[in-house]
Amino acid sequence: MASRIIRSHGGSYALLDALASLFILEAMQPGTELYLISPWLSNSRIIENSYGRVGQVFPFLNGDMVYLADFLSTCAWRGCKVRLICNPEHRITMDFIRSLGANIETRVLTDNHEKGLIGSHFYIHGSMNFTYHGIYINGESVRITTDTAEVNSALLSARMRWEESEAI
Repeated sequence: MASRIIRSHGGSYALLDALASLFILEAMQPGTELYLISPWLSNSRIIENSYGRVGQVFPFLNGDMVYLADFLSTCAWRGCKVRLICNPEHRITMDFIRSLGANIETRVLTDNHEKGLIGSHFYIHGSMNFTYHGIYINGESVRITTDTAEVNSALLSARMRWEESEAI
């Protein structure tokens, strides 16, 4: 798969399955850096784990669900530089940021409407905020690519966005 577009209305198995697959692969062997750019963030559930299928991938998991914080914390614990660019003025976003460990960096970029998750091997972008409503409720269009040139371009752009953003 070089590229795939998923249109989700009210959540879709295609989107959830794609996110779960990418998050599991990245958590198992994260790249050197991971950028999450989303004005709004919340600790949304990502992967159902009631049968313990991914418990070994996420060593600090408590319960039957893998949440966004579990994914980010696991990547950081495995040596990945995890960076968030968001708008902490939203209470839910600030609550989420406070729940994360100190090894995850967060910055503010005012007037930002860009949304994406950029790793060393993939790039997810589109209209979706990384929140419960973005993943499960709202009608969204998300593009996922593993094309090396696009991923590298997105990483360069994310690094530039990071430099122009402000510390919280």
